[in-house]
Amino acid sequence: MKIEVWSLGPFETNAYLLTAENGKDCCVVDAPRDAAKTLLPEIKKRGLKLTHILITHGHWDHMCDAHAFATAGAQVLAHKDDQQLIENIKAYRSRYESMMPFLTESDFHSVKVNQWLNQGDSFEAIGLNFEVRHVPGHCPGSLLFYSAQEKCAFVGDAIFKGSVGRTDLPNGNWNELLKSIRTQVYTLPEDTVLLPGHGGKTTVGDEKKSNPYAKP
Repeated sequence: MKIEVWSLGPFETNAYLLTAENGKDCCVVDAPRDAAKTLLPEIKKRGLKLTHILITHGHWDHMCDAHAFATAGAQVLAHKDDQQLIENIKAYRSRYESMMPFLTESDFHSVKVNQWLNQGDSFEAIGLNFEVRHVPGHCPGSLLFYSAQEKCAFVGDAIFKGSVGRTDLPNGNWNELLKSIRTQVYTLPEDTVLLPGHGGKTTVGDEKKSNPYAKP
């Protein structure tokens, strides 16, 4: 699998383009603002078939452009605890605009989820099997997508290189986040590469050794 990342939108949110080894199918992990106008032309130019859009959690900066990928034919996968955030985004418009007054009507498009994922589920995309782990704390519906074959995990905003997701947002929970990290992230093999929603990659082993916020 080929992994490419773009940091987009006002919070430099990572959008990942995953391309199958055969170079035909692709899927996207998270869809920040500007992801559609950046990735969709690239997908078309390369002659790829877009199969899935994987949403790590329902915060606006991770699902803003998901509707465009769904329109382009991608199946939308997410956790049901974030159903309202994803499928009824306009209900939260005033909350987001209070933090980001530059947002406009075009920034609020809900998207219909095709498949709700839960702890322990697995699914196939671009010829690979992904294990699903539920990692709430930053957001109730936060998910981790783990590929044992590729030795990597897309962790959203649960954990970062040397840091963890914030829990001062609505429905955040510090103790729940620490539990998620310790039971769902730190139980992955230590050489697993962690690909977060913001910033650069790290590994399970490195975070267990040096993350000051989430000690094993």
